Amino acid sequence: MLSVSHLQKRIGGKTIIEDISFELYAGEVFGFLGPNGAGKTTTIRMLTGLVSADGGQILIGGYSLRDHFPQAIAQVGCIVENPEMYKFMTGWENLEHFARMSGGIGAERIAEVVRFVELEDAIDAKVKTYSLGMRQRLGIAQALLHRPKLLILDEPTNGLDPAGIRDLRRTIRRLAEEAGLAVFVSSHLLSEIELMCDRVAIIQKGRVISVGAVRELMEQYADQVDWQIAERGRQKALEVLRALPAVREVGTLPDGTIRCRMDAEQVAAANKALVAAGVEVRQIAARTVTLEDLFMLLTTGGAGDGREHVQPGAE
Repeated sequence: MLSVSHLQKRIGGKTIIEDISFELYAGEVFGFLGPNGAGKTTTIRMLTGLVSADGGQILIGGYSLRDHFPQAIAQVGCIVENPEMYKFMTGWENLEHFARMSGGIGAERIAEVVRFVELEDAIDAKVKTYSLGMRQRLGIAQALLHRPKLLILDEPTNGLDPAGIRDLRRTIRRLAEEAGLAVFVSSHLLSEIELMCDRVAIIQKGRVISVGAVRELMEQYADQVDWQIAERGRQKALEVLRALPAVREVGTLPDGTIRCRMDAEQVAAANKALVAAGVEVRQIAARTVTLEDLFMLLTTGGAGDGREHVQPGAE
């Protein structure tokens, strides 16, 4: 549904987007992650036609956004930053107003999107009485009115409480799974992206540095295992662990803890090898890598738990 190839953008002589490429398919939720200033919002503004690209290509449903703008943008529904509604009007009146802008959208379609976002009980109340979560769902309803095939959401969970985040996550998953939409979500809430998205692209300084299925990306880095070893056995432990095929990236932390990456199911075998070599193992702590760990590793080179200073050499 969406194909982005070698996208570029310069603003005021500064390169904001250097080289961004990815694809998004019908029926999937695609996360777009990056630290502040990485180029997320600029990319979204180019995808929605709010600013033009200086290089590269954007195809939406097979149509070039540059060469066939009306056909391409007609397939897009979006909320950039916050959904803006007329607060003195009811939810239904707002949707009627936006429906008139698109044309050919009747009361039946309005009622359909209201049911989908589960706002039936509040749709006749004035928007000024809505919670932030309800306004977000009304914004999604408005974006769905013209039956788009691609939905773009910029930081949709900003400001929501845990219940609102859960409800919005469920709505987004239903859009992909039941309605078959391609959903593009920009967010800084890594835990939510991990729960919500099928695939993610991580960007840094205007470039895509990693893209793929969430689980597959995390599995590339295996689990993190910390070994508390008696001081006299640490050198031997390093030698034993480095010799094991299942172990990766062995090193020591400032407090003497030996840290490595390996699959959790191999920890027992590694412990057996250490004991057989006469190493006194005092404690083992295994931790599954999270999307936050991966994000920090790719964007800053550090781990996500504040203990990133691992010395790769022996003591």
